[in-house]
Amino acid sequence: MRSGHPRRMAAATILVDTAMIVLSFIVAYYFRFLGGLPTEQGVPPLSDYWHALFGIIPVYLWFFREAGLYQPTRHRRRIEEIFLVIKVVTYAVILLMALTFFYRQFSYSRLYLVFIWIFSCVFISIGRYAIIQWSYWRREQKKDLIEVLIIGLNRNTRALIEWAKNNPHYGQRPVGILATNAEDIGKHVDNVQILGLTEHWETFVQKLQPNQVVLLDESFSREKITDLVATCEDAFIDFKMGADIHGLIASNVGVEYVSHIPLLGFRALPLDDPWNRFMKRIFDLFVAGVMALAFLPIGLIVAVLIRSEGKGPVFYFQERVGRDGKIFRLVKFRTMKVDAEKETGPVWAKPEDDRRTRSGEFLRRWNLDEFPQLLNVLSGEMSLVGPRPERPHFVDKFRESVPRYMARHKIKSGLTGWAAVHGFRGDTSIEERIKYDLYYMENWSLLLDVEILAMTLFAFKNAY
Repeated sequence: MRSGHPRRMAAATILVDTAMIVLSFIVAYYFRFLGGLPTEQGVPPLSDYWHALFGIIPVYLWFFREAGLYQPTRHRRRIEEIFLVIKVVTYAVILLMALTFFYRQFSYSRLYLVFIWIFSCVFISIGRYAIIQWSYWRREQKKDLIEVLIIGLNRNTRALIEWAKNNPHYGQRPVGILATNAEDIGKHVDNVQILGLTEHWETFVQKLQPNQVVLLDESFSREKITDLVATCEDAFIDFKMGADIHGLIASNVGVEYVSHIPLLGFRALPLDDPWNRFMKRIFDLFVAGVMALAFLPIGLIVAVLIRSEGKGPVFYFQERVGRDGKIFRLVKFRTMKVDAEKETGPVWAKPEDDRRTRSGEFLRRWNLDEFPQLLNVLSGEMSLVGPRPERPHFVDKFRESVPRYMARHKIKSGLTGWAAVHGFRGDTSIEERIKYDLYYMENWSLLLDVEILAMTLFAFKNAY
């Protein structure tokens, strides 16, 4: 069966996770009781703790399963996997701590559970990293590849092929494309051949027997899609369809039943939850406050540098559109000449922009011009992480032409963001930027915010 390898990988992952949990248990025991730390009742025998594994292992594995960490096919980067493991282990240990209050037959050391948390995060992350690296290595050796037949020729086709080429460790190998225009047959898209017409899809599915079929053709009727799905299921072929064929750019579509009628709609965002918004705000205040104090000496030097270049203010204030479409005044260090847009009107910065001052080129290159926005964060107008705010002129322009553009304004704008750290800033694709912004909104967590802040330290692409 085609799904054999993903299932074997899932089973191997479960076994490695279990081994790492046991290892964490043993190492935590020795650190707590044999590492020189004081104990009120002496050193308990390991056997007194050993039976706790019958509760610890199922709790961990259940949390991992609920977090999707055993899904056979998923495209998650290594750093994302490790952050998710830490998040899930934290939840599992919190539950275990709560359970110890109700279990009266034996008094477990609370410090031992802290060590369990620390070593679980470390060892399980190492185990996960090793499995991912092993899987990457096999696929780069052209083993366990997922052969993909793409039905449809458009920009999404090219993007999918380019992604597969740039990420060989995921094992996606396009074996052919079906197009609507007969003149395209025989041509190639980045070395992937256009084999035939989309109307002959059944012939090519039966002939090639790919592992996966991806439908990207917008002209397919509901009846044809139904037939294609049935054919793929009958041949045990994985079927995927482009979710944004009709402008539906989202991963959080859910089904709600009213009577017997299934209704599609968007699920609530994580930051729709008041508790999550509160935690994000506390995080913003603490981190922004620390960063503001740490940056203050550098900020004074930058201010002197800007003033030394002649007349003009140190700071530059500009109207931006924030959460719920509200306009606020964003503050930055001035990097452009005074009245830089007097003749051109609102335009984006570009490489080798002659409007920049000498210091402005340096400040933009190293993202130092953005630091005064910590004041916007502390005042509550912005968050540390979120979609980058845009000027009203561009918002009015894009809301008419880009599907779901205004959805990014459901949360606070950010000093940095998921799109920004991937290079989508300035004069880059708005459609791609929206996809990254929506991904962030639909998958928000404090750990993701921490990851993005760490990535920002090295995100200099399109910083001009």
